[in-house]
Amino acid sequence: MGDKDVFDNVLSPFDRRLIQLLSEDARRSNTELAALLDVSRMTVKNRIDRLLDRGVIERFTITLADEGRGKQSGESAFFHMKLRRPFCKLVHDTIQNWPELIGAWSIAGGTDMTILVQAAGYDRLEEIRDRLARHPEVEIVWTAMILRQWTHKSSRNRDYHPNDGPDRLDLRMREIGSRISELNDGLVQAP
Repeated sequence: MGDKDVFDNVLSPFDRRLIQLLSEDARRSNTELAALLDVSRMTVKNRIDRLLDRGVIERFTITLADEGRGKQSGESAFFHMKLRRPFCKLVHDTIQNWPELIGAWSIAGGTDMTILVQAAGYDRLEEIRDRLARHPEVEIVWTAMILRQWTHKSSRNRDYHPNDGPDRLDLRMREIGSRISELNDGLVQAP
């Protein structure tokens, strides 16, 4: 069972609807939420408190408007790495504070580690790729540029806001899962 399955099993349909409404506007009052959900204010307050206690909701925040609202800021790419030794933590310790880093994963199979970055332009992406390639633990780096994101639904991404435009992670994760399945099928069918 994947992380998404575990997360979905933990939240009730009511909790998911409540989170969706808060994601649309975190300033909604308990009274407004109760009316939209057809429950009492106390029910809404108790559920929000429970979601906070469980760490499902980490914080309530605002998003400031800017000129580029609705557009992705910069270019995005996945960098896939084969490491000299299986020490993803050493690579992660080096890159974890890079402002362009969006996500990092240890991956089973031919790829040891995949990271997702978003940078201001192709030149900056190239600089990041060069820095990765020079890391002493990295043997090979290959790049998958994100051309277009079709969809991404993730209530687990704490910075996600529906008005920010689509998040690119789910599409790429499905692609990686599909490739892994194809590889596994090929291995199973081989004589």
